[in-house]
Amino acid sequence: MNVLRYVFLVFHLFGFAALLGGIFYQLRGKNPVTGGYMVTSAVVQLVTGAGLIWTRSSLDLPVIDAKMWVKLALDALVAAAAVVGMRGGRPWAFYSVGTFTAAAAVVAVTWT
Repeated sequence: MNVLRYVFLVFHLFGFAALLGGIFYQLRGKNPVTGGYMVTSAVVQLVTGAGLIWTRSSLDLPVIDAKMWVKLALDALVAAAAVVGMRGGRPWAFYSVGTFTAAAAVVAVTWT
């Protein structure tokens, strides 16, 4: 079960890296757009985050419920903004994905 927790953690970090890396890459251009990779990465974040909570609970490791609800809300906002941006091409959605992703990273690192 511990190996599964680490697998979820690695893929959770891959999803984060794809989101934030893609955002930084596109900021170099003149017209950044929300791509399908953002939706995929947001779904990866949601699924692996739920898997991390499940494995930590199964192993009787501590889980801060309030932190997990905040992270879930931020990940859902990332996914929603990515879908809106991909379908409508709205520029605010691109920046929302970046902002919510960065906020989720700050919550994950600082809230202990």
